[in-house]
Amino acid sequence: TVSKVATATSLGFDRQELVRMMLQSLQYLGYNKAAQVLECESGYELECVSAREFRQCVLQGRWDEVEQLARDMCSGLAVKVSAIEFLVREQKFLELLEDRQIKPALVVLRSELTPLNINSERVHMLTSYMMTSSAEDLRRRAKWDGVQGRSRHNLLASLQKYIPPATMVPEYRLETLLTQAVEQQRNKCVYHDKENTSVCLYSDHACSKAGIPSVTRQIFDGHKNEVWYISFSHNGKYLASTSLDNRVIIWDMETYKELHMLHGHSNKVSCCAWSPDDSQLLTAGYDKAVKLWDVQTGVNQTSYQRHSEVISCLCWLPDGIRFISGSEKNMLLMSTAGDQIHSWMFPAQDLAVTPDGKTVIAMRDRVIRIISLESMQEISKIEESESITAISLSRDGQHLLVNVSMKPVQQPLHRDIRLWNLAEKRVVCRYSGYKQGLLVVRACFGGLDEQFVVSGSEDSKIYIWNRENGRLIHTLEGHTQAVTCVAWHPTSPTVFASASDDHTIRIWDTRANFEAQQNRILQSPKWVNFG
Repeated sequence: TVSKVATATSLGFDRQELVRMMLQSLQYLGYNKAAQVLECESGYELECVSAREFRQCVLQGRWDEVEQLARDMCSGLAVKVSAIEFLVREQKFLELLEDRQIKPALVVLRSELTPLNINSERVHMLTSYMMTSSAEDLRRRAKWDGVQGRSRHNLLASLQKYIPPATMVPEYRLETLLTQAVEQQRNKCVYHDKENTSVCLYSDHACSKAGIPSVTRQIFDGHKNEVWYISFSHNGKYLASTSLDNRVIIWDMETYKELHMLHGHSNKVSCCAWSPDDSQLLTAGYDKAVKLWDVQTGVNQTSYQRHSEVISCLCWLPDGIRFISGSEKNMLLMSTAGDQIHSWMFPAQDLAVTPDGKTVIAMRDRVIRIISLESMQEISKIEESESITAISLSRDGQHLLVNVSMKPVQQPLHRDIRLWNLAEKRVVCRYSGYKQGLLVVRACFGGLDEQFVVSGSEDSKIYIWNRENGRLIHTLEGHTQAVTCVAWHPTSPTVFASASDDHTIRIWDTRANFEAQQNRILQSPKWVNFG
């Protein structure tokens, strides 16, 4: 054994801790001879004698010795000793019951487990196992694989959580630290693409900016005035747009051509919403009417004239039968058959329904209301410090993007978008840099697993941020007037659309995908080069 001269590495890590973790990893990898050589050369052992004895006693089922060794190793830590005793006696009880030693098992339950006064709910569950008819029935009900399985190894892993780490190195400690380092690098990666799941320990994690949408793939110019709202169908095959020109257009995302021009509204159209199965489309706006359209035929199936004020928002419920519309006066829960199910007598400028269909989130001015669709009552509310213009709900229903503006404002100012954790009722991130004044500007989540936040801006640009850390990733130019609405493609994680007051809609994609599309066009038999 060599003398341990230096106690720290050149980077300041404790030499003994590092060597012990290396020894553990070598043993896990099956390099036992290499581990022995390292122990000999370094003079450090992975575990002391008491730790090795503790391990052997657990695996051999010598429970009294396990408890005594635990008391010695956790001296002065009564809470940890009690937790260890509970886990050990639970295993002891199950093993006796598996061996159908009913009376000794009952003694352990009454005289050893119950007096600990720990986890009474678990003790009641263990008591119910006394009624099992066989060892197989016990293993099935307890979801426990028995003495011949991995139960003692699993117990050892559970017990190690209570043993001081300097005495027994936590399982897979080196790999745990490496995993944490990789996750930290991914979280700090400005352009992180969650499709990039590769792990290389030779270099730091870094994603390319090339995976971020940055090129206009298509321009839709069918509207004659400002485009106010856009929304992709759930299957991603269509895009619906509403406009100041009183019209709604359904665009085919495969051909990039207009599928239907929907005429019927007598005034500006402010919003639209796709039915859950994408067969129908709701539209509404300044004529105070909600219209229901057949997507395949473009025919207006019915109109609902229940509002007395301008309608600013629409949302379907998951059943595809009911929907909610919000106006400057009230909110209505309607059925497609035309029945008014409920009315809330407060205005709504924007709204969203949670994926389970149990809650509606509605906003007006500085207040966000959270309403139960079971009781029809307001559950809670969030108050912002500034006027809210739009909200966007994450797919899991746990987070809400909030665009705000300060009124009155004559010139657009640099603003920030807030990300609210709805359960905790707090802002968890802010996205700064875009400009917003009096106009309604909308943001949305985007990318694979919604790792991006994208928003329009009154400076005619589009801003993309990393959702986790709030860093600005990209600023896109192309529109000539304010960009007021964005929508990310639901099935193509590199595609999103933007709508502008310049009367156009732009479809954005990565440069690589755009160039691949151009190559396919050039190689098409229909392509003839007259140049």
